[in-house]
This record gives sequence, C-alpha cells and structure tokens, in this order.
Amino acid sequence: MDLVRHLRLFVAVAEHRHFGRAAASLSMAQPPLSQGVQRLERHLGQRLFDRDARRVALTAPGSALLPAARQLLADADALVEGSRRWSERRCVRLGLAADLDALAGPVLAHLVGTGIDVEPVLAGSTELVGRLRDGDLDVVLVRHPVALDGLLTGDVITVSAAVVPDHDDLPLVLPPRSHHPAAHDQVVDALLSLGRLAPVHEIASAHERSVRVEAGLGCGLRPALPTQEGDVQDGSADMVPLRYRAAVPVISEQRPDLDHAAVVSALHEALR
Repeated sequence: MDLVRHLRLFVAVAEHRHFGRAAASLSMAQPPLSQGVQRLERHLGQRLFDRDARRVALTAPGSALLPAARQLLADADALVEGSRRWSERRCVRLGLAADLDALAGPVLAHLVGTGIDVEPVLAGSTELVGRLRDGDLDVVLVRHPVALDGLLTGDVITVSAAVVPDHDDLPLVLPPRSHHPAAHDQVVDALLSLGRLAPVHEIASAHERSVRVEAGLGCGLRPALPTQEGDVQDGSADMVPLRYRAAVPVISEQRPDLDHAAVVSALHEALR
C-alpha cells in the first residue's frame, strides 16, 4: 500500500474530526477517504478512530500514531522538495551594468572559467538594483554611486577609461542618464574637467554605441586597467574613472543554494 498517501488521509481526519470536512480539504470524495482509513487500520492492525453518527474521535493507538504520522509526512515533503533542487542548475541570475561594454564579455568569461553558471542580464544600474530588491536577480554589478541601502555591498572598484578616438570635435556616446544618473553626471563632469566640451549623445544600445564609434561618428569610453577605489593606475590626465560595485540581498533573503559571497569575489577578481 501507499503508506504516505494513507497517512495523509488519516492525518486529515484526525485534524478535522470529521470525514466530510477532511475529504473536502483533500479535494476528494468521502467514500474513498473512509475506505483509505479502513485500509490503513487493517494494515496496522489497529483501530484508529471511534466513529458514530455525531462524532469522530481518536483511539489511543490513533493518538499515538498522529505525531509520528505528521513527522513522516513532513519528512516526505522535504525529500520531494529537496529532490527538485538536486536536478536544478545552480544558475546565478547576474545583473551587469549595461555600460560595462567591452568589459562585460571578459567579466562573464572569468565567472564561467571559475565554474560559476551564469544567466546574465544587462540593464541600467537603477533597473538592476530594483530587480535585485524584487528578488528577480541574485547578484548585481552596477555603476557607483547608486542607492544600495538595505543591501550587502562589495568594494568599489575603479576602472580607468580612455576616450577613443581622441577627437575633441566628435560627440561622446554614453548610455542614457536614466540608467544611473549620479554616475552619468560624474563622467560628464570628469570630461568637462579635461576640457572636452563636445556634446553627449545618450544611446541605450551598447551595440549601437560601438557601431557609432567604429564608424567615426562619435567617441566612446574604452576601459583600461582596473584599480582599487581612489587610485587610477594609468595616471594619465586623459583617463576617466568608472566606478563599479557588486551588491547582493541581505542574508535572510539570499538563495540558500547559492554562495553569493563567492560570486561577488569572482566579480572583484574579474575587474581587477
């Protein structure tokens, strides 16, 4: 007999003390429920309920069986749930700032090379943080500064970037300011401090930005050597600092099957 199934019938009747209500809770008809309980009683060689026209009461053997049955059912449910995770890929839902551009590929390649299975999402930093808070992503790498209150964050990593090609009369193509307003303004201010007064064209598509630069229709930012926050390794006056930061949910909201800290560490290694 299917012992787990018949114990579910027994527990339902024991909790409702009524065969009709127990059957309704299990979305089944009452006769099969009564027959299942009787079959369990025959299997165990014990009468589990005292029944009459008005009441259903547990017998002494039924009272003794009830806690053990509940524990067995809980263990069975946990086993089924755990078996689903055995076959699931522990894929990291990783959000990457869309303006990583040329760095996005190497960053992902580094994570894959360390054995981390990644499902990447490229979007603006503001959108990524919102999706992380909503539970749609596990880890994000975003432009700094951006509001990350209530999240766990990694170090700020600075990547120095050069303006290419180096033509003052060409517009600079950048992701839209709405992707990360504070970081966008920092870049524009840095360019102004370098004496670059050409207009900024905001283009969402990384591919379109790349095509415009290759076609000589604009300038782009090409990442150079990454450094720790506050130190631009190249030292060139023509370098623009781009700052990135990883973030994850607080521990109580993290996926139990994923080592979030290991993913953040791998992102740091990739950028450095």
